[in-house]
Amino acid sequence: MKFRYLAILFALVALSCANERCRPQAATVPAPAHSVFTEGLIADITPKGWLEETLRRQREGLTGHPEAMDYPYNSPLWAGEIKRDSEGRGADWWRFEQTAYYLDGLTRLAYITDDSQLLAVWQENLEHVLANPLPFKPGQAPSEEELAAMQDFVAQITADPNVDDHRKFKARRQSKMMEIKASDRPEGRLGPETESMAWPFAVFFRALKACYEATGDVRIPAALEKNYLSYTHSELSMSRFLVNIEGMLWTWSLTGNDELLARAEGAWNDAFAELDPKNCADDSPLRMHGVTMNELLKVPVILYEYTGKTEYLDQALNAARKMEGPNMLIDGVNSSSEHLAGNDPLASHETCDISDYSWTAGYFLLATGGPEWADKIERCMFNAAFGCITKDFKSMQYFSCPNQFICTGNSDHNAFKYGKTWMQYRPIHETECCIGNLHRYFPNYVSRMWLKDRNGSPVAALYGPSEVLYDLGDGVSVRIEELGEYPFVEKIDFRFTFFRNGRVTREPLSMDFSFRVPLWCGEARCSGDGAEEAGELQQGFNTVSRQWKSGDVFSLELPMAPVFEDNAVAGRSLCYGPLVFSYSIPADCVVDTLTYDNLAGKKSGNPDFVSWSMTPAGKWNYALSCSSPEDVEVVRRDVNGYPFDPGCSPVVLKVKAAEVDGWELKENRFTPALPAEVKTVEGSDTVLELVPYGSTSLRLTIFPVQD
Repeated sequence: MKFRYLAILFALVALSCANERCRPQAATVPAPAHSVFTEGLIADITPKGWLEETLRRQREGLTGHPEAMDYPYNSPLWAGEIKRDSEGRGADWWRFEQTAYYLDGLTRLAYITDDSQLLAVWQENLEHVLANPLPFKPGQAPSEEELAAMQDFVAQITADPNVDDHRKFKARRQSKMMEIKASDRPEGRLGPETESMAWPFAVFFRALKACYEATGDVRIPAALEKNYLSYTHSELSMSRFLVNIEGMLWTWSLTGNDELLARAEGAWNDAFAELDPKNCADDSPLRMHGVTMNELLKVPVILYEYTGKTEYLDQALNAARKMEGPNMLIDGVNSSSEHLAGNDPLASHETCDISDYSWTAGYFLLATGGPEWADKIERCMFNAAFGCITKDFKSMQYFSCPNQFICTGNSDHNAFKYGKTWMQYRPIHETECCIGNLHRYFPNYVSRMWLKDRNGSPVAALYGPSEVLYDLGDGVSVRIEELGEYPFVEKIDFRFTFFRNGRVTREPLSMDFSFRVPLWCGEARCSGDGAEEAGELQQGFNTVSRQWKSGDVFSLELPMAPVFEDNAVAGRSLCYGPLVFSYSIPADCVVDTLTYDNLAGKKSGNPDFVSWSMTPAGKWNYALSCSSPEDVEVVRRDVNGYPFDPGCSPVVLKVKAAEVDGWELKENRFTPALPAEVKTVEGSDTVLELVPYGSTSLRLTIFPVQD
């Protein structure tokens, strides 16, 4: 049999007791000593309602159809060699970075949904990687001529006042790579033989982590230990290679090999990277590649989790402040096209950043217990994540933007790739990283919905319809069901069922239960069982300590109200709870069959997965005529459908608006900036219906404001 996955499948179908979901054989992973919260097991969480439907659509969409995404997803992935699509295009490691993103998302989705077909794909890749560690490789020292030429090149670039800091950094990085190639490589490195696997493997590790936590495959930490010991100090300390610290410390917690801890701290403290201990601690502005920022930002906070050294936490929090303040967009993600790009209404972000920022924010949540990080993750997921995809999960954008009035094959309004396809909804893109990262963000969200406190007690951290099973020890477990279609409703019910030795028990059992009151909610209320013990609720995490019994229901009400948020540069947006609201621009949607030079001949391998040309089919040039929440009408509707589908939102906000005179598409193919002067058309006053950002494709989110 080609796919060797029987061991995992056996674990997945291992017998559980009545009324409990079948579970894989879970592994015990020591919690970082200084984390406030720790992750539970992804396979213990069962999405329900709209969240279950989201994962189903993801499975039936691009995740389950790699052929539609073309190269490199129609390859063996990491179960064999991925051939270069072009010797003149891209870097040697790209194809492995991109498929590692895909495998991480695919693997987590498989464990969450018990999908044997997806597990088979993962298992084949896992077995190949574990069975083919690379042998010892002697270093290849450069000749004196090569070394001198490189030194001269770096010196010239560094001394040139007309060369920006990023290019100077890249020049020094080339010199650093020469040093790395000159070093011997010990045996045991995982992954294919390329010039550099340090960054792609940092991504691939996340799938290995999910696999071990779900199955307890003892081969994984042993193989990871050898892998990380095969990297030189220079490799580990350079640029994105630093992200391997995430896996090194996780492996250290399992193996106890203190060399891993020493290497991790040494690499960060000697970092040769766009983000390092120095600029994490000072007030200098950050001007760097957005994805690199989001990936490196997690490194100091993870170091804090494992070591307890407050300087690491201080570095992480200060760097986050510096990055978010000038670059955070209303949809919950920092701008990145592809560098940090400010928060102008035309600023965009990569789809990669949705996955990377939310994953990193999750580490801040675990390390600090700060509710603001959970709020940030929800805003990112409910808005940016849904806003960059078609709701059937069959096409997506590389760049997406709060204001996008047109999405065609030549409508990219960003300086990077200006006028090209990067803002079009399509199943393939010129650079494949974002189409790979797409698969990660919803499984990652589910992975961190239900956490544990330091005593192992349940923590409801991120909300959405679901159920979870916690092992409380001594043969006792509890199933908690989260009922309600949050974020579209204000009330969440938590229903508890307890088991002793696998059978439902009615006896009272003592347990702490923690839940989050978002910082946007000023008057949260609770009712039902446990309400008396909860007392007056505070923003942040609250804990109910009591004796519970099967059938108890604890109800949490999170009243939402319209809130206007002003953009730092220009314009105003409207939020309601964790949802950002937009005017959904009527669109003419036509299948785009044109061939674009920048796509290098790639095309979807599935006729059901197409590219779309979306042009406005109605007016969009509106300015807000109101600024007070009292002027906003909240309309709740009974809608029996997927709440992110167009026209199916259970919540609509009605606002007064007027048409802006002379505000038009730029060159008839680009979304324009907000008008410098807002002059409205006489007699154009109207009432707009705004819908959740995530249910839109063409949208107006940052409105000009009528003078």
